[in-house]
Amino acid sequence: MAKTPNYTEEQTAELVEGYIAVSGEPEALRNAYVENMASKFGKSVRSIRAKLSRENVYVAKKPTAKDGSPIVRKDALVAELALQVGLPVDSAINMTKVDIKNVIACIESLRDEIEDLSIEMSTSTED
Repeated sequence: MAKTPNYTEEQTAELVEGYIAVSGEPEALRNAYVENMASKFGKSVRSIRAKLSRENVYVAKKPTAKDGSPIVRKDALVAELALQVGLPVDSAINMTKVDIKNVIACIESLRDEIEDLSIEMSTSTED
């Protein structure tokens, strides 16, 4: 017995084409599109998302921390720290994410202070 497809080729094409058009838009607009298509095709939102995923076009929601900030991977933080100090800091992977963020913030703060001091020194020598 042949399996009946859940989506016709025309439905799939319409779904994919429309989603690609809104894929660069904010999440709320993408969600509205998915909900509209679910209503139009008589499918669940979950089914529409699954179909878009199978078609490799679905843009997943970016994971966020409890405070709403984007989740940053530890290896990305270590790479940022290495950029800040200009040296490889492979052992920083053993630090906590909070500690790495604090070190990066400290370096940025020191750079700002150095920049301010250099501006003050250059204006005082001009007088």
